[in-house]
Amino acid sequence: MDIDAGSLVYSIAGRDKGGVFVVMHLEGIYGYLADGKTRKADTPKKKKLKHMKSIGYTASALQNKIALGERPTNSEIRRAIAAYHEENNQSS
Repeated sequence: MDIDAGSLVYSIAGRDKGGVFVVMHLEGIYGYLADGKTRKADTPKKKKLKHMKSIGYTASALQNKIALGERPTNSEIRRAIAAYHEENNQSS
């Protein structure tokens, strides 16, 4: 699966291993991640793409906002991650 801006990913390495993040933007071999809590939208975490795994879920509202050049708010990021968790738990 491809990783694009607005995609949700798992961190597979580092201190934040296992966390779910939104990709704010991509730059070469790096992605900039935010979760709205510990990593805010205005200071995203720079992480190599090989240290993240796509979970196959894209927050379309965030993706559209990022495509327009706007920065999603921290609460929008938290809501997107919560929606993923809720959807994922219901299917189990």
